[in-house]
Amino acid sequence: MTEQHDPTEEDVALAAEYVLGVQDAAERAAVEARMRDDAGFARLVQRWEMQLSDLNDSFAEAPSPDLLPKIEERLFGRSGTPARPWLPRWLLGAGLAGALALLALAVLPPQSPVAEPPVVAMLAAKDQTLVFAARYDAAKGELTVTRTAGDAADAAKSHELWLIVGDKAPVSLGVIANTELRRPLPDLPNGAVLAVSLEPAGGSATGAPTGPVLVTGIVAAL
Repeated sequence: MTEQHDPTEEDVALAAEYVLGVQDAAERAAVEARMRDDAGFARLVQRWEMQLSDLNDSFAEAPSPDLLPKIEERLFGRSGTPARPWLPRWLLGAGLAGALALLALAVLPPQSPVAEPPVVAMLAAKDQTLVFAARYDAAKGELTVTRTAGDAADAAKSHELWLIVGDKAPVSLGVIANTELRRPLPDLPNGAVLAVSLEPAGGSATGAPTGPVLVTGIVAAL
């Protein structure tokens, strides 16, 4: 039986998805098989179960919010955009807002000498083919967004990160080259939206999004 001491971001997200019940039958079976062989990963799942156990009593039944049309209206200045199949699975379900807040804990190994900044948003396609993890270091005033699943954009395109705060116009935070983008950011408000769009190589030339929105996530922290 293997022992996992340092859970990766992918393992943290995988364990959370299993506990939230957002995986299909094949994915759940794969997770359960790994739990039998990997005691460290099994403990990671157990920690998520304990952290999320109280959420069932905290949230009433409610229809899933359809947020992407509103986000795209704010990004592109148009309304009536149909919902797209990449609506992040983190937004699906009545109790997921609390789960997003708990992601700020970002399960870190106790023996880690330096704690990483917490995960404040997961930007994921519904089928998990494209996933970005956003970390914010408030002490340094630095945002780091890392592509943890999926491929880089084609040579003629770029993944561009946008910040939307309230009703303000979207602000470009830069192009995600290779797998990671780091940039100074004095503040990252809770409830702000991070979005990644597909733009021409080098990013939008207009200062506003021009391509399709691939993934979005809502900033949440304790």
